[in-house]
Amino acid sequence: MHELSLVKSIIDLLADHAEKNGWHRVSRVTLRIGRMRQVIPDVMKFSFSVAAEGTALEGAELEIIELPLAGRCRACGYAWEEELFSCPKCGSSDSEITHGMELDIDSVEVEDQDAPKDKHSPICNGGR
Repeated sequence: MHELSLVKSIIDLLADHAEKNGWHRVSRVTLRIGRMRQVIPDVMKFSFSVAAEGTALEGAELEIIELPLAGRCRACGYAWEEELFSCPKCGSSDSEITHGMELDIDSVEVEDQDAPKDKHSPICNGGR
């Protein structure tokens, strides 16, 4: 279950940022994960909820955007988005994976310690 080690690294990184930047709480984390990472989203979300306990990320929602595998043929330049390792156009096995190995933090929603708690505050509703 490599998902636990992946989320542990992400939580450690974001908890450190929370401390340094005065984030009171992280409410949502969005990850972009390529298919070649072989992550099971439900296992990743469960691991995240367990590993986040006692941190600024406790209770945060984890969203996972799954990215397809994509390749490009070095011989003819043709690009594709399928789980193929040889070129569907010319048949060459001289190809490279251009997408599918990603594991990126796409976005993080946070609450600052000094943020107003009243959602009707002028800061939160556009100054009205």
